[in-house]
Amino acid sequence: MKNKNVWVAVGVVIIAVAGFLVFQNQKKSEESTPKKLDDVTIGYSALRISLPILVAQDKGYFAEQGLNVKLERFDTAQPLMQSLIAGSIQIGGYTALPITYTAMLRGKTDLYFVTSMLEDQNHRISSLIIPKDSPSTFNYSDLKGKKIGILPTVAYKVWLEELLKNKGVDLKSVEITQLDPAMQANALQSGQVNALFTNDPVATTVIQKGVGKLLSNEVEIPKIFGEPFIFGSLNIRKDFADANPIIAKKVIVALDKAVEYINSNPAEANQVLKNYLSEAQKPFVDFYPNALYQKSTEADPKIFQQIADKSTQLGIIDGALNVENLVISSESLSK
Repeated sequence: MKNKNVWVAVGVVIIAVAGFLVFQNQKKSEESTPKKLDDVTIGYSALRISLPILVAQDKGYFAEQGLNVKLERFDTAQPLMQSLIAGSIQIGGYTALPITYTAMLRGKTDLYFVTSMLEDQNHRISSLIIPKDSPSTFNYSDLKGKKIGILPTVAYKVWLEELLKNKGVDLKSVEITQLDPAMQANALQSGQVNALFTNDPVATTVIQKGVGKLLSNEVEIPKIFGEPFIFGSLNIRKDFADANPIIAKKVIVALDKAVEYINSNPAEANQVLKNYLSEAQKPFVDFYPNALYQKSTEADPKIFQQIADKSTQLGIIDGALNVENLVISSESLSK
């Protein structure tokens, strides 16, 4: 009987050891097997305003959240927003608010607003540029009778019109023409246009190459619309985020981390742009103005609504738009 008990005990030990070894092997296998990442496509405009997306990708912030992000490039924000409204992409930015508001109204589509880019006197985004050889006395009134090239977006058209009216320039006395960013420098240099209203990478490239200069050192648009001025935001389709809240939250968390990095390390953050610009534009990245963004938790929904209401009053957008409940953060999405 005693021998039988011994063998039973030995059997129990063997089974326990075998079970432990199996468990350990399974654990090692799980640890060595890469976790499946969530595939996400994010559209970005090939402009400096898209910096948080690019930083989050290059610094690995998306990957840290378990996202496998594919970036889809657009020359400007206008076609990006059209794709977002059409549903061919679910997430995209950064897009100027007039573009977003107009698209939402016309497409009858709700978009969430996530993080925002700010413009003030220390953080220029938009530049009104005149030829380098213009006289030092050249001012806004001298734009009368001139042709001004702008980024092909509704935002730059309405902002320029408000700027000109603010400076006492009759809109009927100027010609505003939309120009692809790739054509803007040559258009100014050749005299095809007499001024440019644009942003980076074109603005700094034109100035550093000696083709043009700022009409004024004042950062004009915040002076007119209020400072700091909310230039634009990243957007997520509401239907997508509501159906995929975990993925949407991961995207927001990664972007918030990118915003923290940019605001703390503006010069270093700008260097990321070199991976996304043409060879001709890369040498001028060091001269880009510092960028300023708000994290999703810092954005004030009431201000977004005030801008929408003001845009309706000014005729920038075609009707009333309720956006206050569409400004979200990783925290609000969790509720």
